[in-house]
Amino acid sequence: MKRVLNKNKLFYFIITILLFICFVIVGIKAYKEFWGNKEPETTKPKELDSISLYGYTLDELDSSLYKEYFNELKSILNEEEVNFEDYAKSVVKLFVTDFYTLSTKITSSDIGGVEFIYPDFVDNFKMNAGDTIYNHVKNNAYGDRVQDLPTVKSVTIGNAIPITYTYAEEEYNAYRVDATWDYEVDLGFENSGEFYLIKHDSKLYIVEKTGE
Repeated sequence: MKRVLNKNKLFYFIITILLFICFVIVGIKAYKEFWGNKEPETTKPKELDSISLYGYTLDELDSSLYKEYFNELKSILNEEEVNFEDYAKSVVKLFVTDFYTLSTKITSSDIGGVEFIYPDFVDNFKMNAGDTIYNHVKNNAYGDRVQDLPTVKSVTIGNAIPITYTYAEEEYNAYRVDATWDYEVDLGFENSGEFYLIKHDSKLYIVEKTGE
């Protein structure tokens, strides 16, 4: 009888240990799922202004230079007859300022200048940017990032030449715009390029960039 009781005690002891182990495993998994791997929550930046007919927006995280150039574009597009050469120059200035100013970006997936890219090219553009210039941008969801990142200080437009551009066997009215730009601090990022913009449904889109 004593031997049977000892066996029962051993059995219950083993069951208790196994249950304890199971609870520990479940607890660890729950922690990792709900707390341990939880990414910091980010909120969408507040929109300050927009050019709704064209889908361009200005938000609170945009640099002061971008805000200045945005107001220039808004004035151009509010004219009774839009000057498309000025429009093309303005788009390039805004794209360069947004794309190459990494200091205002929250994460590496916060790719700048996307709204100026032709829709057919957006996915490929974002993938290439994420693999190159944006690849090493650290997360700044908590505002504690310690990293030297570029901020565009000014953009200078050179030639803006009307051309025709062929895409998908269709010819478009287009512009080739030359640009150079300076940074607040030179960290070795590219600072010049030629941009090709096509006119589609009264809106200009960047379809190609050449240069460095």
